[in-house]
Amino acid sequence: MTWERCLPFLPRSRAVKNALVFILIIALLLWGNSFWNELAGASEETRVQNILRNSTVLTSMPQIVSTQKTRKAEMLRGCPGISQPEALSAYQTYQYYDRMFVDHKHKFAYCSVPKAACTEWKQIILKSSGIPKYKDEEISTIFPHYDSEFHRLSDLSSIFNAGRVMNDYYLFTFVRDPLVRIVSAWRDKFQHHSRENRTDYLNFHHRHGRRILKKFRKAGYTAEDYDRGFPITFQEYIDYITSFKNPEDMDEHWRPISLLCRPCHFDLDFIGQFEKQKEESQFLIQYLQIQDFVPKGFFREATSASRIEALRLMKDLPLSQRKILSNIYKDDALLFGYDLETYLLLEAPT
Repeated sequence: MTWERCLPFLPRSRAVKNALVFILIIALLLWGNSFWNELAGASEETRVQNILRNSTVLTSMPQIVSTQKTRKAEMLRGCPGISQPEALSAYQTYQYYDRMFVDHKHKFAYCSVPKAACTEWKQIILKSSGIPKYKDEEISTIFPHYDSEFHRLSDLSSIFNAGRVMNDYYLFTFVRDPLVRIVSAWRDKFQHHSRENRTDYLNFHHRHGRRILKKFRKAGYTAEDYDRGFPITFQEYIDYITSFKNPEDMDEHWRPISLLCRPCHFDLDFIGQFEKQKEESQFLIQYLQIQDFVPKGFFREATSASRIEALRLMKDLPLSQRKILSNIYKDDALLFGYDLETYLLLEAPT
């Protein structure tokens, strides 16, 4: 079949004819793209409306949807001001892919941020993605760290497949006040587990604790202290963090979130806040249609206790050191709407 039969209104000049056909094809492509975008937007809006109709608990859902739009818009406005390269290296891209835990069954991927509800979301993914060994296990008893059963974006066989997930799946993460987050990491890794004989904690103490003792314990240490690599004081821990010249070299538990999830390089559909984890997680659970895997009350209401403790501990640090911390985490504060100025205004120790 010729173009003349398909489009009899075309002029006889071949050059004009080809030009008009080209313009028509472009117009059809643009119309098609607009159509599918509108359909996708309508589909998402319909999905949210269905959740609202079917939920007797989530009365704050409209506010969450509105907050997300504002939160992401403010983040995008902050992106030009962060201290990161415009393009990531192949290794930095791989690191990001390796942080993305994927549920292919429900088509979502989660960027893991330590000390921002990552344990709970990993437990959920191991259940929701249909891994047989966890089918009958209570979700709260699953130990998700170092589990080889996870599907990660870095496992996919090609950049094309990874790109398909990035485009077609729902991507999200949870963030947290950066200085409260590093206090939580210190409590968890260097204070709470002196009697636990867990391999992951022992490795952490040996890898970081011994290094901290050797470099920053001014009063000296015994052979037994060095062998355990534990406990570590808050001041020693902060001395260690502020000694890094490049935050990219930090352990993931205190590396800035902006270097973990790269929100200015990779689009995220939802950015939750740890401080609002209960209601925002519940929204996601219903939106992703995984509520059958998550018992009610799984996410607890965040309290102000952690921030109060962070303010108390930061107050005892020299102002010069607080300024270094503020500089390390300034991108997180800018992108995710956290105020670090409060920590700088604390009365310095005498």
